[in-house]
Amino acid sequence: MNSVKILHCADIHIGAAESFLGARADSRRYETVLTFERIIDTAVNAGVDVVAVAGDLFDSNTADARLYRPVLEKIASVPDIKVLFAAGNHDPLLSSSPFLKNKNPGNLYVFPEHDHCFTFDDIKLRAYGRSFGNVYMQGEQSFGITPPDDEYVNLMVLHGELTGDLSSQYNAVTAEFIKNSGMDYIALGHIHKRTEPQKSGNTYYAYCGCPEGQGFDETGEKGVYVGTVGKSLCALEFIPLAKRRHFHIKTDVIGLASQAEIVNKIAEDIKNTAGSGWEENLYKIELAGGVKEGIDVNTAEIIARISDTVYYAKVKDSTVPALDIEQLASEISLKGLFVKNMLSRMENASKDEKEELAAALRLGLKAFDSEVAYSED
Repeated sequence: MNSVKILHCADIHIGAAESFLGARADSRRYETVLTFERIIDTAVNAGVDVVAVAGDLFDSNTADARLYRPVLEKIASVPDIKVLFAAGNHDPLLSSSPFLKNKNPGNLYVFPEHDHCFTFDDIKLRAYGRSFGNVYMQGEQSFGITPPDDEYVNLMVLHGELTGDLSSQYNAVTAEFIKNSGMDYIALGHIHKRTEPQKSGNTYYAYCGCPEGQGFDETGEKGVYVGTVGKSLCALEFIPLAKRRHFHIKTDVIGLASQAEIVNKIAEDIKNTAGSGWEENLYKIELAGGVKEGIDVNTAEIIARISDTVYYAKVKDSTVPALDIEQLASEISLKGLFVKNMLSRMENASKDEKEELAAALRLGLKAFDSEVAYSED
């Protein structure tokens, strides 16, 4: 039975900036180029026939030459590997596309804006796909090319959104489209969270996710799929490749007696959660629980101390004073009236509103204890 070995990647977003990194944003932007180079090195080490890039290789078509030249050079350095690219909504085949402005390596095959097939007789593979020609693209009821009934493997590369109908502006891909495609495997991009390979009819399909997270809404392991696909065959392994991961960690400060203990607890939580290589990652730390009377949670100091040991950290204070809030609310005093009012407002508030009200409650109680100074700003 004929089969091919592939590496399936997508949504690398080379040149994407995590602006919250400040001075480090530019170097982080160039790390996406290094991630792509690791992808190609992984393909070489795995002995794959094909690298399928399912869109959004670049974050935009305005990427300067220092970003796209190394990419084209890396592809050219592996002439025995066929690199298939279907442009996505971030890097559509407009006149500004690096793939239209430059001479592409001979082993790079860029799908046009219409349904297309590349045939590779040496490995008995037909590769199908189409690129975004603009930032939006409508999906299709069915692909415009029907694969012949022979021993060739049929691989499709698409950037699009799995939906129940064709209403999406991001190349809607329906279950019926997949089932009737005649493909052996469809390599999907656009969704940054990977899925396990699934099957509709005789066609396997999967999102590999992005290989590098771009914010704290993209936590978890990031990487690519590597393995073999063929007739009724899909044996893919997920390979983590991210240089840095994003973590959202909640640290409970209940019982801690000082700012130093809070810092130590955060460091412990980071190491336990992230494991080896914890120093290289990005962390969003949320402090929770009741804080003992007399302890001033200084987030600026905590960030400074934690950032001295990890690549990036930010801290959100969601703690509350370790007081009997219900008892305070029953007090016949201005403070009691304030607490009672805040608790009443929090009762039916949304999650985001509750967080804001909890922060206001903390600040208000500190003000009652003269811990908050008035500022004209």
